[in-house]
Amino acid sequence: MPYQLKVVDLSGLPPADGILSERERAFYETLRFPKRRTEWLGGRFALKQLAAEVFGKTDLRQVEVLPHESGKPVLWVGGDPCHLAFSITHSSGYAAAAVSTTNKFLGIDLEKTEHRIEAWAKDFFHPSELTDGSDAFLTALWTQKEALVKLLGTGLSLNSYEVRCVNGIPQFFGSAQDAYSALGAPEISVHTCELISGFMFSAAYGNRVSGGR
Repeated sequence: MPYQLKVVDLSGLPPADGILSERERAFYETLRFPKRRTEWLGGRFALKQLAAEVFGKTDLRQVEVLPHESGKPVLWVGGDPCHLAFSITHSSGYAAAAVSTTNKFLGIDLEKTEHRIEAWAKDFFHPSELTDGSDAFLTALWTQKEALVKLLGTGLSLNSYEVRCVNGIPQFFGSAQDAYSALGAPEISVHTCELISGFMFSAAYGNRVSGGR
């Protein structure tokens, strides 16, 4: 498998004290809104379970997910930084996390399938991507683009047209192309499915090509 995946129902999370380390708890306490707290905790719970399985840890508090000064989360295991590829997402009552022991780059996204207006699609997607207009297709396409953005590690700085997925094949332009090249131009695969009934999910993963930087 190119990645391992864990999905959690946010309505059934265990208490934060049993999940979070002291450092994580300090950040958790700064989150003001209950919805944001629940989503944040759910994503960490999913990721911690996966990482604990990979590294043979029984106490989830030994696996930490802490914010870097850049804003991107960093994984720590047993007090040491860990370079395991991972990604977190949440949508409408669910959170999911993925890790990969075989791929250096990984990004995932989960979105509830809903109807969205035509203007939204034209604003968010390049015409070359719009090969279908169904709600399921547009939601799946959205997850593909978001997963690719997470893989690139650029956050929200990119124009949505700069990251495209045409028939499941990633394409990068402008600053997205620069970010892709900075990673060593990895070979990227995109996997999309209806992970939960009514929810579309995508994972983008890959490694540098042989001889890349």
